[in-house]
Amino acid sequence: MKLILIRHAAAIIRDENRYLTTEGRVFFRKTAHTMLKNGANPSLILTSSLLRSVQTADILAESLLYIGPLIVTNEVNAGFDIQALGKILNYFTPLQELVVVGQEPDMSSLSSSLLSLPGGFDFKRGAAVNMKINPFDLHEPAEFKWMAVGKKVIKSRKEAFTPYSFP
Repeated sequence: MKLILIRHAAAIIRDENRYLTTEGRVFFRKTAHTMLKNGANPSLILTSSLLRSVQTADILAESLLYIGPLIVTNEVNAGFDIQALGKILNYFTPLQELVVVGQEPDMSSLSSSLLSLPGGFDFKRGAAVNMKINPFDLHEPAEFKWMAVGKKVIKSRKEAFTPYSFP
């Protein structure tokens, strides 16, 4: 099945009820449009209960003209990991394409686990990673499909997960 993990868009700093900045909303609309152009068609969108994640998921649903369920769940809050993903997949089975909107460090940690990235990676705010997973064995390495970051789509696993080295 397809799994798309999204890190919420840029939000205001140091506020208990952090919400998306204007720049974050504009940037994520570009990411959502890039996702649409690359075939994103979720069966289900799940988001953490944090306001910034809910706002990001709402922009995604609107941009994709999504009419399915957009579910806010505490399962995707802090501590979201491979075991929590497994519970979600068991509960919502069968799905063809699941989108999960969350926050750091969970989104990069989960992506790293699923894609077998030993060094991890820096999951940019408002970015999306699409992968093909085996929902019955989450320890089987996932297959990277693409990463959407604003208007840019990255289809090379090497380019997506190799840190840029400064001269």
